[in-house]
Amino acid sequence: MHDRIGKYQIKRELGKGGSSVVYLAFDEFYNCDVALKVYRSESGPTLSDYARNKIVSEAALAGKLTHPHIVTILDAMADDQQGYVAMEYVPGGNLQPHTVPGRLLPIDDVIQMAFKCCGALDYAYREGVVHRDIKPANILVASGTDIKVADFGAAFVRSMETTHRMRVGTPAYIAPEQILDRPLTHQSDMFSLGVLLYELLVGRRPFQGPNTGEVLDNVLFRDPAAPSGLRQDLPKALDPLVLRMLEKSAEDRYPDWAELALDLAKVGRLGFSDQRVPDSAKFTSLRSASLLQELTDAELWELVRSANWKRIPASSTVIREGEPGDSLYFLAEGEAKVTLQGKLLNVLRIGDCFGEMAYVRGETSNRQATVQTSADSIVAELSRASLDALSPGCQLHLARALLRTLADRLAFANARVTAPR
Repeated sequence: MHDRIGKYQIKRELGKGGSSVVYLAFDEFYNCDVALKVYRSESGPTLSDYARNKIVSEAALAGKLTHPHIVTILDAMADDQQGYVAMEYVPGGNLQPHTVPGRLLPIDDVIQMAFKCCGALDYAYREGVVHRDIKPANILVASGTDIKVADFGAAFVRSMETTHRMRVGTPAYIAPEQILDRPLTHQSDMFSLGVLLYELLVGRRPFQGPNTGEVLDNVLFRDPAAPSGLRQDLPKALDPLVLRMLEKSAEDRYPDWAELALDLAKVGRLGFSDQRVPDSAKFTSLRSASLLQELTDAELWELVRSANWKRIPASSTVIREGEPGDSLYFLAEGEAKVTLQGKLLNVLRIGDCFGEMAYVRGETSNRQATVQTSADSIVAELSRASLDALSPGCQLHLARALLRTLADRLAFANARVTAPR
């Protein structure tokens, strides 16, 4: 093992595949660790066309895919003898060890990981990218249920015709249309994610065989068994979801990632304790809020991770008029009423915010009204410190949204004041 490759100082080997070795390396310019995937010639003096095409594909995506659940590609280089791709280092390994009985992850965690994969692959597709090689080894674990989709070397990029001519993918995970060399869409990655989800839940792949040819035949012609029939503690609500992802015809799968993600979020809610709020529920509640429509998915995930999420029973006071406070709140679930000196001012519904005056003023101030839940609710609290720590883009979009909300509420208040009695 070399001490250096290009500008990177090699620390240790992380793993190896058929045509590459991945090292933990140190980037002295940015003063951080990176994962360095190195391709070398397998035979002869030059890199294979396969390796070169993978490097070109990933190089084309450097700086293009920016999403909290996609590994960031930092740099790429290729010459006659070798090439490498430098990417964000993700310390938690991949999902491959959790695909066998005895090492399966909790069902709730698997659902949350699949939900985050949906968001990442939806974003990639909207950027013109079909991954084409979704499998456990290409889903990295950052921490907990936070994952990052990796290895876009096999990706089909709509702006690069050469990548479409390269037949790629791992046989047990590729969609029927990939086998038949038909046009690929986001539903091709959806099929592969379905195979991955099945394997993480059951501990075996839905399409098996003693050789590659039989595996491909089973992908094309055999319907998989329902997951709950192979594992008794699986909720039956997962069966139609997973089997729909694995439909032979792309048209019979989910039409888009958003619909699949919503179904995953619904199933995810069934398995969690009364007090824990799953990440999928947090994200979908903020995404459905009309005032946050300008925020990107990455910015919404910032809010999800920065907020303190609470389940609050009905008839509980969240903030009280006259008391100091600097937090901004979002009502993620339930209903609440706003009162001043006992008089009803407004009714808050899912997606509404309150406590925004302290944020707008930029200081701790006395609350102008009381907010009390009128149904069991989920509330996201963002302290002043957590709001200040958000990225500039997120803060800008949030400030614009709150200004629009304030303008709407002022207009509503004026209409009430001037209405004939």
